[in-house]
Amino acid sequence: MGQSSQLRKIGTLILWGSIFVAVGLVSWGLATWLIPRPAVGLIKISYDIWATGTDLDFGSVELFQAEIESARHDPRIKAVVVQFDSYGGEVVASQTLYLELQALRKEMPVVGAIGTVAGSGAYYAAMGTDPIYARPSSSVGNVGVWGYVPSDLAVNDVVLASGPFKLTGSNRDEFLREIEGIKQEFLATVTSQRGERLVISAEELSQGLTYPGREALRLGLIDQVGTLTDAVADAAQQAGIKHYTVVDLEARVLDTYFQGESAFINTWAGAADPATGKRNLPPGIYLLYDMRLRGAQ
Repeated sequence: MGQSSQLRKIGTLILWGSIFVAVGLVSWGLATWLIPRPAVGLIKISYDIWATGTDLDFGSVELFQAEIESARHDPRIKAVVVQFDSYGGEVVASQTLYLELQALRKEMPVVGAIGTVAGSGAYYAAMGTDPIYARPSSSVGNVGVWGYVPSDLAVNDVVLASGPFKLTGSNRDEFLREIEGIKQEFLATVTSQRGERLVISAEELSQGLTYPGREALRLGLIDQVGTLTDAVADAAQQAGIKHYTVVDLEARVLDTYFQGESAFINTWAGAADPATGKRNLPPGIYLLYDMRLRGAQ
């Protein structure tokens, strides 16, 4: 009887142990389900940077802004990585993207990762991220501005205007002053955001050259040579998270607004022809690295 009693006690202990283990597993499962894993959001700057100027459609900058807002309002997202593969674009759109990323950086870590290229307006926008990663052969920089004025339109019996520049909004002298002002704003943004890391003069930087990733690192235009994976790990470390997922914010926004389709791609008036690379840009001022012109700005 003594041995039988001991066996019953052992059986009871095993039973209760099994119950405790089962309850623990269920509790862990519920906690995992109720408390989602933290995440790093991924924003992709993969297009020319431009705005529609209307609420009826999305330009690329409206898409990027929607991705930023998606990150901002998702409590799981503790940091963001911005992947750049863009030649830049319109002045105001590029500046808008920079300011939006700078504002987001006050709320959470925002790390930049340059793929093939971050040229002109895209590099301007990258100043809203810190640190910046690039691959060894990425094209980085092209700091500067270019543009062209509308053709002179004379006032005549058919075309009437209240002033000599009403039809164009500018003259050549004013146009040149505006370009110089935007260039100085670009240079000031780079120097203020890169600070003591820069080892290149403003005069040299304003020449508009692009630099491969390793040279950009030497000059202080970026912080690390590395991959997107490295940038994500850095962002997670800054946010203090170890077990996390990566959320593709572009896919989320496109699915929300366009059922997964990039409806706005190649609808910009200045988009490059996929076959020839030729652009038909309207008169204006651009932060755009035009490969067809070999980057001459």
